[in-house]
Amino acid sequence: MFVSIQCYHFGSIDPGLLTIEGKLVKGVDIKAAEAAVEAILQDIRENFITNEELEKVKNKTESMMAFEDMSVLNRATSLAFYELLGDANMMNTELQKYEEVSVADINKAAKEILTEENSSTLYYLSRAK
Repeated sequence: MFVSIQCYHFGSIDPGLLTIEGKLVKGVDIKAAEAAVEAILQDIRENFITNEELEKVKNKTESMMAFEDMSVLNRATSLAFYELLGDANMMNTELQKYEEVSVADINKAAKEILTEENSSTLYYLSRAK
């Protein structure tokens, strides 16, 4: 249904804002694609994540952060970003914060946050030619 789909958050700048962004395969009905995303969110709310899934994400995050830290430019950018947020030292504690997240934390948040009442949907449609 999607050429690409991404999910990301703005937790450091806008706590609670989660974005799901997808680009549809040509000809796919936008309502059907939205229903497919909603079905996955429903599954997350009801079936929750497992310890194994969380460990995979934590390992991937740790690897990504270590790789990013190899570049002086990325380190400087991170320092500037955290200084913008009010504390450049947050760069040194970011990984620890990810490590402290538990399955219970995520499952509770998913139930509370991933609801239709908290959702706003914006469609960008191409003009028919």
